[in-house]
Amino acid sequence: MKIAIIGAGLSSATLCQSLKALGTLTIFEKSRGVGGRMATRQGIDAAWDHGAPCFIARDGGFKQFLQPFLADQTLTEWHPKMTTLGLNQKPYKRAWFEPHYVGQPTMNQWIKPLFAGHAVETQCEIESIYGAPGQWFLASVDRAHGPFDWVLSSAPIGQTQTLFADFNFSLTARYQPGFTLLCQMPFSPSWDRAVCQDAVVAEMIRSGRRPGRRPANTLVVHAQDQWASEQIASAPAIVEQTLRCAAEALLNTEFDSAKLHRWRSAKVIEAAATTHWLNPARQLGACGDWGGTQGVESAFLSGKALGEALAKTLITLPK
Repeated sequence: MKIAIIGAGLSSATLCQSLKALGTLTIFEKSRGVGGRMATRQGIDAAWDHGAPCFIARDGGFKQFLQPFLADQTLTEWHPKMTTLGLNQKPYKRAWFEPHYVGQPTMNQWIKPLFAGHAVETQCEIESIYGAPGQWFLASVDRAHGPFDWVLSSAPIGQTQTLFADFNFSLTARYQPGFTLLCQMPFSPSWDRAVCQDAVVAEMIRSGRRPGRRPANTLVVHAQDQWASEQIASAPAIVEQTLRCAAEALLNTEFDSAKLHRWRSAKVIEAAATTHWLNPARQLGACGDWGGTQGVESAFLSGKALGEALAKTLITLPK
């Protein structure tokens, strides 16, 4: 049994764990590495966690799933020194009241072993699929891949809608876009994470002070949701300049450098009607963080649900 999985985030990794004994898995990822929104940008003697800054675990199954990674310390709780910043406002301390997790030394470090033993093709964006059940082919920009018995998509729902447009995939979800600024600072603030009372900047996180990171005056600036929605079609240079100026004003300094990253699908704000999609007749399936609104946890639960449903289907199929 040959199974193709599009996307290499946590939902895909969870699928790999559910299906590894049932077939040969090949994962296709358009980015340079695995992890999806749990992403770290590497620089010279510096790094920025420019995707999801952390995540929580409320589901009992997800908490149990995380235990091995907490034990080997590729995943750890994050206890930042928190504050609130605003123009002409006195900073004040903040706290949160449930565990928040980060990977170390990078956000995706704990996910990498979940793909071990499987073929992972990175920097390979799948543009279309064609063929028939049991003989599916995936087309990237320069070649075709296959044949595969099953094709599963863990990509953002917009990409999945495009790939499965001819196969009765009708689920919809709504994403919040986002902008992140990766900065180098000339000084070190006393806090680790600042929630901002500002029309442009939502929060700022000191990357070099996070668990397992190299000490450096690096800063990640996340834009406010409403502002990001209004600016998603704007020229990146204008967005970068506006976000940089707003952050510099809050800190009363100028950054040594700054680089913008745009996320068209930063987080789900309206989930799909079901956690996953499976079409046994077509031998197609889909999962992703669009199965809920809890980010990383929803990606896990969606991948787990699809993996269990597909495993049950494969076991009951006639030999």
